[in-house]
Amino acid sequence: MAVDRRTVLQNAQLFASKGQYDAAIAEWRKLIADTPNDGTVFNSIGDLQLKRNATAEAVTAFLQAASAFRSEGSVLKAIAAYKKILKVDPARIEIYRHLGDLNAERGLLSSAVQDYLTLGKHYFKDGRNKEALEIYRKIVSQDPSNLDAQLRVAELCVQEGLVDEAVRMYLQLGREQSAAQQYEQAKAMYTAVLRLDPENAEAKEITSMIETGGSVTPSAARPAKPATTAAKPGDASDLMAEATRRIEEGQYAGAEAMLTQLLSREPGNPEICQLLARMHLLQGNLVVALGEYRFLAGAALRAQDYGVAESLIADYLKVEPASVPMLELLGELYQEKGDAATAAQHFGRAVEILLEHPEPGMPTLPAELFEKVQALAPGSPIARKLAPAFDPNAGSMPEPEPIAPVMEVVLAPVPEPVVEPAPELEPTPVIMAAAPPAEVSFRFVGDPAPPAEAAVVKPPIVEPVVEPVVVQAAPPPVTAPAPVVEVEPVIAAAPPSQAPPPVAPPAPVVEPVDAETRYALGMAYKDMGLCEEAKEEFILSMKDSGFFVDSCLMMALCCKEQSRPDQAIQLLEKLISDSRCRGGNAQLVRYELALLYEMTGARDRALSMYQSIPSFHDVPRRVEALRMQSTNGAAHPELPASTPTSPLPIAGH
Repeated sequence: MAVDRRTVLQNAQLFASKGQYDAAIAEWRKLIADTPNDGTVFNSIGDLQLKRNATAEAVTAFLQAASAFRSEGSVLKAIAAYKKILKVDPARIEIYRHLGDLNAERGLLSSAVQDYLTLGKHYFKDGRNKEALEIYRKIVSQDPSNLDAQLRVAELCVQEGLVDEAVRMYLQLGREQSAAQQYEQAKAMYTAVLRLDPENAEAKEITSMIETGGSVTPSAARPAKPATTAAKPGDASDLMAEATRRIEEGQYAGAEAMLTQLLSREPGNPEICQLLARMHLLQGNLVVALGEYRFLAGAALRAQDYGVAESLIADYLKVEPASVPMLELLGELYQEKGDAATAAQHFGRAVEILLEHPEPGMPTLPAELFEKVQALAPGSPIARKLAPAFDPNAGSMPEPEPIAPVMEVVLAPVPEPVVEPAPELEPTPVIMAAAPPAEVSFRFVGDPAPPAEAAVVKPPIVEPVVEPVVVQAAPPPVTAPAPVVEVEPVIAAAPPSQAPPPVAPPAPVVEPVDAETRYALGMAYKDMGLCEEAKEEFILSMKDSGFFVDSCLMMALCCKEQSRPDQAIQLLEKLISDSRCRGGNAQLVRYELALLYEMTGARDRALSMYQSIPSFHDVPRRVEALRMQSTNGAAHPELPASTPTSPLPIAGH
């Protein structure tokens, strides 16, 4: 006989409210028989086990939740479940492997590398060299520019007797450091090569040049083969040609083995990666191929190699013409090329597909893409065609007005910036390598202007952004600063006692913020009760103007869940005055703000805010209750705040 889920949930909630956690857990377990792969059930059991101080049982439940979420494809919720395990039991270091794999799967490469580094350090410290080597190889495959990981691979290969791989890695390190003119470090790498292979011609030549003070050129660091030397079987060119032939003939297993071997020699080689992606596409492994094609095309786009980027996107769209991510990337490509009309067509096609087949977990994506169509081609046929889906009363669409940013990140204390002539200022954020996390607060447009020492000069822009502030090493004392309204810092870390040493080139590739993924991960963290982690993700996603309003609203709801209503009210009061906060999202923001006013006893303000959205949700009932309370002075019955868990997918956040 099927279990009545609603009755079970009501009973579980009742028992939990009375502190009868064992009884509540027993109720939740009744649902496992009918839904054995429901991660939400296991997650709720884990939370209750924590309230019983049963740490081991909680970890077991969270592991079951993560496994269930992964099996159903809810990667972000699985990440959140693993994070909860580490908060409960930091010694479960194997969790970092799962986190690294999942972050890599989602394209969050910097997070994946960090997780792998943590695990690799634990393995290395415990003397588990084989496991450590495997992890550091993963790091190099994800981030080929990570010299520390390459060096660790080389050292571990020496310890494990893998001489050929160690030589290849030391040679690569020597080449990178020679190219960066770090000759002493390069000499150390080539010396390590000679200890393993005393007859290595490249190492002998470069070491000799460095010792005699000669100039080391890239060609010297990568000596070409003499024309008279025949290519050996297994050379890269031979393997590439053979792998290509096998792919054309459908011999995918052999081709993949060859390409994997090539990638172990040359991690990140774009030609090898493209061939591997094409093989996965021909195999019909579209999920894997999509990730590879997006990465390769995105890298080509960032390098402004538009021909390669367009060719890669076109290859994938031939097989999967309804791929929203690739259509969106194609729109970005034409936007970069300055062809706004064509870019709008591709964004519009993606919107049409999403309206017909909504993407689970991304309810706001159609509206965000439609905003791009409006901005690129207002009044165009595709914009007029899509407008009714987002605004039934849409008529002629006016040109979008320039919008000033509402929120900017402010580092505290704020030192005096480096003063430079305005024409030399860059409109893009300044990225400080190896900078420690700093205390972060928020300031909105309309607040009192900061003193000159805190001024951040920005060129005129249309798209609102969140810009990092350039920090000078030794600021002078600041006198009589103007008041700044700030929300309590969301991220705080003590600064180091001294500045970190400069990072030697080549600099690591900085992963661009994928606002969509960051927002979705923030929502997963919030749903799983990890509010601090959620706010960190929302801070990143709000850098994209399309996610700004949603991210601010979710941060306010996190503050509310953390019993910080004053912070939540301050955020929403500032947000409601922003010109981008309109339509359905504006109603939701006003509703949440009114609920907070009620919670804090500001009944008049709550009533006024409810009256601005008279027909939204349960507002009529709440207004009537507040009026009765004002009339007879009696406390009104508590009304549940049945708020949607995410902003409405309305255009014009």
